[in-house]
Amino acid sequence: MNLRSVQMPVPLLERLRRDTRMRLVGSAALLGAIVIGGFAIVESRTEAPAAKAVAAPPAAPPAPTVSIATAEIVRLAPKVDLPGTVVARNDSHLAAEVSGRIAWVAEVGTVVKQGDLVARIDQNMAGMQLASDKANVARLSAQLRYDRDQATRMDALFTQSAIAKSTRDQAISTRDMDAAALSQAQDTLARSKYQFDHSDIRAPFPGRVVARLINPGEYAAPGKDIVRLVDIDSIEVKAQAPIDTLHFVHEGSSVTVELAGKKVLANVRAVVPVGDEISRTIEIRVGLKAGQAYVGDAAKVYVPSAEPRSVLAVPRDALILREDNTYVFKVDRKDVATRVAVEAGTEEGPFVEVHGPVKPGEHVIVRGAEQLEAGQKVHPVRAS
Repeated sequence: MNLRSVQMPVPLLERLRRDTRMRLVGSAALLGAIVIGGFAIVESRTEAPAAKAVAAPPAAPPAPTVSIATAEIVRLAPKVDLPGTVVARNDSHLAAEVSGRIAWVAEVGTVVKQGDLVARIDQNMAGMQLASDKANVARLSAQLRYDRDQATRMDALFTQSAIAKSTRDQAISTRDMDAAALSQAQDTLARSKYQFDHSDIRAPFPGRVVARLINPGEYAAPGKDIVRLVDIDSIEVKAQAPIDTLHFVHEGSSVTVELAGKKVLANVRAVVPVGDEISRTIEIRVGLKAGQAYVGDAAKVYVPSAEPRSVLAVPRDALILREDNTYVFKVDRKDVATRVAVEAGTEEGPFVEVHGPVKPGEHVIVRGAEQLEAGQKVHPVRAS
């Protein structure tokens, strides 16, 4: 509607204009509120990740606890490693002492004590011979008793001049012959009893049956091997050492023995002081504890080849063996672990000679270094 074409009173016209301006202002205000609200929603949504990004970082893990020891100067002798073999001090092939058919043999792997039965030869023939010899001894014993009494009577009659001297002498001779025959029969009985008793083959020492050398039903002759018996609890290492080492090793010396990659300390049980003229070596025997190795295992024996000298050494557990090098971890005064490459040398007991950037008095990690990184902070504890 055109206001100019309609004649209205002035107050009414002013009121209409004022109402129109108010409606326009209200619409503008409403539109502004909507726009501001939209910006607020968008801003809140875009600011949420930022709030999440500035969250507090997690706490750092505590420093790992490690055991440390001190590098020190010790006296060690250079070593030469000798190839050796683990042997049993008692390893026997038990043979038959009597002939006969094998009735029973212990199974392979059987553990026996000293005196236990390991094989048996059929005892029927030996038993019959033993019984016959016992009967013969009993017969001759009775005959000897009679002839002794007869000789006593003949001697008394001769004293009374009742019989001739030849009659008395014959009675004495018969008595003496019976005594000799009885002694021979007793020896035969003892032999029969020995053969009967030794039809049972018994273990001369405790051990384990490791081989059957004859089977039940076969015939055994004296001296034929029946079983192999090994004392697996009494073992030692046999090695050939250069004669020159006799100046530095003797019976009772402590040496290092390597068995299946592990090193143990052992004592030299015997040194055979007779060298081979071709190889110029002597035999040494190093005692081991039961269960440390198996008979037939390969071994290495480290024996001194010169006089001891002062060297820088660390505990063997401090060495970390890798394909590229050998390392140790040092711990400084700020408890920071530093990895350094070293070269291992002479070993003796728990110590190993090292060459590298390690000084006497420095602390090295002996336990807990496998997962460490260079420069990592640690919590050191003195190894017991």
